[in-house]
Amino acid sequence: MRRWGPSSLNSRSKDNAYGRRAALLTLVSLAAKVVGALYRIPLTNVIGAEGVGLYQLIFSIYALALALTSAFSTTLVSRQVSGYLALGDEGGARGYFATAMAESLISSALVGAALFLFGENIARAQGAAGGGVGYRVIAPAVVLVAMLSSLKGWFNGNMDLFPSALSIMIEQGVKLLLGVTLAYLFRSRGVVASCAAALAGVTLSELAATATIGAVYLKKRNNAERVHVSFRRVLKEGLALRLSGLILPVSVFVDGLLIVRLLSRFGLSEGEGVAAYGIYSGAVNSLVNFPVVLSLSLAVAVIPLISRSRTMRDIEGIKGKARLTLKIALVVSIPATLALLLLAPKVIGLIYPVFTAEEKASAVRLLLVGAGSVVFLSLTQIYSSLLQAIGRADVAAESLTIAILVRLMLVLILVPAVGIVGIQIATLVSYALATFLSLLKWWQYTGRSENAVKTLALTTASGGIMVLAILAPALLVGNALLCVVLSAVIGTAVYFVAVLRFKVFSRGELEAMPLSSLTTKIGG
Repeated sequence: MRRWGPSSLNSRSKDNAYGRRAALLTLVSLAAKVVGALYRIPLTNVIGAEGVGLYQLIFSIYALALALTSAFSTTLVSRQVSGYLALGDEGGARGYFATAMAESLISSALVGAALFLFGENIARAQGAAGGGVGYRVIAPAVVLVAMLSSLKGWFNGNMDLFPSALSIMIEQGVKLLLGVTLAYLFRSRGVVASCAAALAGVTLSELAATATIGAVYLKKRNNAERVHVSFRRVLKEGLALRLSGLILPVSVFVDGLLIVRLLSRFGLSEGEGVAAYGIYSGAVNSLVNFPVVLSLSLAVAVIPLISRSRTMRDIEGIKGKARLTLKIALVVSIPATLALLLLAPKVIGLIYPVFTAEEKASAVRLLLVGAGSVVFLSLTQIYSSLLQAIGRADVAAESLTIAILVRLMLVLILVPAVGIVGIQIATLVSYALATFLSLLKWWQYTGRSENAVKTLALTTASGGIMVLAILAPALLVGNALLCVVLSAVIGTAVYFVAVLRFKVFSRGELEAMPLSSLTTKIGG
């Protein structure tokens, strides 16, 4: 059985094994993110637009609760534990882990209790009366995630990534299975009951994941001495991570408080407003976020390498790895944007058959606007990661904060005037601004890329060829399923060849990727 200690970090023979475990964790995380992005599709079909709207309103507060209490814990504990073990101080590592977990558990218990006790008040403030039961159901998950995050940090800091991968698989699998099943079983009791049942699936998934990783911890635990670490130190070192992690959850939280009430000024009832918010945040955003998840997961493996190049003061290495990361993001996000624009009515009709004609029309309008956000959201996340990798997390947070404030201003103006599509327009403009600000800062620190415009032009041209290839099935095939399948198969094949023939990736970049013998042959 593998035990922990200084040798975990000092043994050169384990480097390759750790690399394989890191690759496994990346693949598992990708699969989990895909499941998470797609989870709301069957859920929406079970509980309907109003049900998923209520779910999203409650989940926005839940996400904020996690950002306040424990979302940063995995990164903090992992970083500090690995640092202690690198110095041979196992007692310090154990002490830091114990204090960090205690701090997370105390703060999460307080926040979870607040959700349980004041859920009805929060729901009324959101304009969604009846949502209090959902807050009571999901409140225990806040404490469970605090424990889960700290345990993940401990294992990752010990370079033992399998428990984290296992917990991720269990967490997403149980949520998908139980969340949708429970929502289906309770849907005859109404929207509030089915929504609460889906949220119960989230709580049970966190319980299953925490129990699993906790059992692994108890099995591997030894009785080594623990050095005391103060709460003040843990709070101080986690403050920056906590604040940077709050930006997006606070934005979603504000949406939850404002949108239904703003839609009432547009002329919608409370139920209609909740349903409209559900179509936007649950149904359409699941489709918009899917290609973003793919681009981020494919590019994330390059980010640690940039940190290493920074340590070695290798500016050309930083530029090269950043260039590859951005190419991956563009190659995934641009065709996704074009495909969503062209196939929006077919996709909505196929994936959400339970929607009424009016709801489908609203979803199509939202998706047409939201498709443009795919590229900007991908680039914003990538540039934020790149800036963090070179030690400028503060700059990334500053750019994102400015964009979020602009988005809030636009939401207040547009939603009462044009309805729910106003929030999608505001999101598109804000992420375009965030991309522009982050790009300027990146060029300021690393220099302007001479190939950026060329890469964008070649990738867009490849996407244009893909669109021409799928025009026939998109316009001539009436069956939605057949149309989407044919478009996906033909479009992917044509786009793949076009990207290679246009030499979007250099030969060296292709040789570093999977299937390099095939891709270099096609690319010439």
